[in-house]
Amino acid sequence: MSMNINGLGNTYNSINTNSKQYKALKEKSWLSGVIENESMMSPEEKMIYEIFGGRDTIIKNLMKQFDSDGDLLNANGVAGMDVTGKGTSWQKLTNVSEDHRQKMFDNVKREFIQEKGLSNGDTTKRSDIFKDYQLSVSKDKRLSGTWTLEQYEGQYRAAMYAAVKSANPNWKPGQAFDTGILDNVTRESVEATLVQMVTDSFVILLMYRYKRVFTSIYNDALTHLRRQIIYNLLTNLPPLIF
Repeated sequence: MSMNINGLGNTYNSINTNSKQYKALKEKSWLSGVIENESMMSPEEKMIYEIFGGRDTIIKNLMKQFDSDGDLLNANGVAGMDVTGKGTSWQKLTNVSEDHRQKMFDNVKREFIQEKGLSNGDTTKRSDIFKDYQLSVSKDKRLSGTWTLEQYEGQYRAAMYAAVKSANPNWKPGQAFDTGILDNVTRESVEATLVQMVTDSFVILLMYRYKRVFTSIYNDALTHLRRQIIYNLLTNLPPLIF
């Protein structure tokens, strides 16, 4: 359904008010923001505003920031990456394909060598890898998957840094180094370490969460053991001799 939207004395056409993009616009209060801005315009500003299409053009441009489902698109045109109102619930490790992990590893290694261990972003192609990954999975998996891939990326870079420092303790980022050192750093070896770190963290988390339970069980067992020892001592005492 198209609707005529009146604003500043003109009629604006071709706005589908039933579209999910338009509804998303309203839900985020962007439409009310447009109307509020119009109310504060001077006569001269209103004239220029109308010449360039007015509210109709503004709304159409804003609607382009949402996909057909009304989900906000990020700077790379990918939906499902909006963290508004989600807290940190999306920051959890999830499965990421081996193909995209390998692409990220290869990119980190290429950048590490070209930039001599610096992370100035001059040669980075990481955004392309993230976008490629995001478009390969459903929207509901993109946030956690991207966060997970970032964790892998950080571990890859840290492993390469550690390898170079181990071979040359005096090396500093920005200085040349023997790139052959990185031949011993593989994606598989780094990921094995990451998996162990996650496992250890999970165990620690469980111990923390159930500390009271474990403590109670331990104390009960210890109390029972003490009672048993005392009972055994009392029942096995030699007869008193007078």
